[in-house]
This record gives sequence, structure tokens and C-alpha cells, in this order.
Amino acid sequence: MQLTEAPPRRQWGVRRKLVARSLVTPPAFDLAPPAWALRLLEAGHRVIRPREWPLSVALRETERFSLASARVAGACDLDDAAFERSAADAYTHLAEIMAARPNRHPVRLWNHIPHIRRTYQKGLDRYMVFNAGRFAACSQWFGSPDAFDRLLPTASAVGHDGTDLVVHLLAADAPGTAVENPRQVPSYRYSRRFGPRPPCFARATTVRWDDDGAATILVGGTASIRGEETMHRGDLPAQARETFDNMTALVQAAGAEGLAAFESVRVYYVHEADRTVVERMTQAAFPHLATIEYVKADLCRPDLLVEIEGVARRKD
Repeated sequence: MQLTEAPPRRQWGVRRKLVARSLVTPPAFDLAPPAWALRLLEAGHRVIRPREWPLSVALRETERFSLASARVAGACDLDDAAFERSAADAYTHLAEIMAARPNRHPVRLWNHIPHIRRTYQKGLDRYMVFNAGRFAACSQWFGSPDAFDRLLPTASAVGHDGTDLVVHLLAADAPGTAVENPRQVPSYRYSRRFGPRPPCFARATTVRWDDDGAATILVGGTASIRGEETMHRGDLPAQARETFDNMTALVQAAGAEGLAAFESVRVYYVHEADRTVVERMTQAAFPHLATIEYVKADLCRPDLLVEIEGVARRKD
């Protein structure tokens, strides 16, 4: 199943004029990357690379971009140890694919985790177990945790009600530069309150892949977190405002002006009853956007109600 798409406001390297605003809503959460990423690979050739069951990897490539997607079938039924190994295996195989392509650099990851907040064993929810596997694989992929601040790409991680663990990796022919949010603790420095191993991703990645050479800012999943604490528990409007503040601070740290720099956003919300408020506040924050994606999904913390990712542009 493919995402339902509206015409893009802008495709990288090509400027288009739109006459109407459109809101994009996938008919169901199909574990796909956002529309902007799929458009980069429209002309690509797709190959399925089966691994030892239950892991398979699909690869789509163009001259400049690669999208590798690892899927672990039936991951929701695994015990904690097996789920951690599966997460590590998915990342390890993606790293191997990139290692075989010296002109490819990882710039963006999307992680779709089945039953992300469910606790199976030892008091750890699935996100914490996933993070342990991801941490082990990234430590090997990038040399050591000491290199995370320089080499980690940005990422999102959300939950779904299906059975499979799915990880998408976007790689480009130009390397990225990690960016952190001055209002937040880097994810890979979180305390053990959030699991035995921290999440590991950059808050954003800047890349230069447009025809005019200007910098594109890939913003990972951003929510109502200050330092490492969830802010405004139970208050959706306040969480949305805090999220917008974090997105502003992040793109400013990358050298852009603020929310007006965004060219695409995807919004994850937890409760269907919140959809109207989420739409209203997002449209008010990004009135210049022609396309907005909304996806109902579980988030990595039970007290988070909304998370937003996107793509911004820095005028150099």
C-alpha cells in the first residue's frame, strides 16, 4: 500500500507552483517513509534481498540516493533478547549494504516498532529493548559511541499495531552533518531512566544535495521534551507549542531562520480525538506549506501526544 500523496510544494532541484493547500493523510499507517523521501527514489530500481528468515531487506536506488528497508517479520512475538538481536541485525545489515557503496552516506532513518510501549519482560518496554539493539549496532557501525556526535544520522521512531519491525535508511551521495538542539540533551546521552542503553540519533542532519548547493536540514522526530524530560503531560496544545519551539531552536542551530524554513512536515499523533487540534495548530505554525502529512501512531513515551519531523532549507 502506498502513501496517498498531494502534489509536492517543491521537489529537490525543481521548483513548482501550487494553487491550493492540500492535507495528506495515509489511509492507514503502512510503515512507509514520508512522501518527500519516496519522491527521491521514484525512478529507482527495487530489489528484494532475502536474508536468513525472518529478516529481509529491500533496496531502491537512483544515481544519487539509496533507500534500504529492513523488515523483521513477526518481531512483536519475540522475547526481549531475540527482539534486541533482531534490532541489531536490521541495523547491521543496513550498515553492510552502505559499506558496499563507498559513495553513499547515511543521512536519515525511520524506525517502525511493533507495540512500542508494551512491556514483555524485565520491566522494559519495546522501545527500550530496541534501543539496546540499535546502540550495539551503531557502536560497531560508527566505530564507537565516542563518534555518535559526529556521525549519527537523524531518525524517528514510532509504534504501530502490526507484527513487523521495519527500519528505513536513506543514504545520499553527499555526507551529512549532525545537528543537536540546545534545548535538549542529545539522545545518546540520556540517563538510564530511559533504558539500559540510550537512543542513538542526531536531532537533525544537514546535507547539500540541491542543485543550487544550499543546505537541506533533515529534522528527526521532535516532541515536547526539554533537557531529557517530557513537558506538559496531558496538555496537547502546550505539547504542540513546545514541539514547535524545539523545531525552531533546532533549525536555528543549523543556521536557518525558524519554522518558515520548513518545506515539508509529517505529524504523528496518538489519539484520533486529538486530530482536529493537531491539524489546527500545525497549519497555524506552518501556513506556508502546501502539503502536510498526518499519521496516527504510538510514540516512544506514554506521556507524549504529538511528534513532528520534517525538512527545512537554509539559505546560504
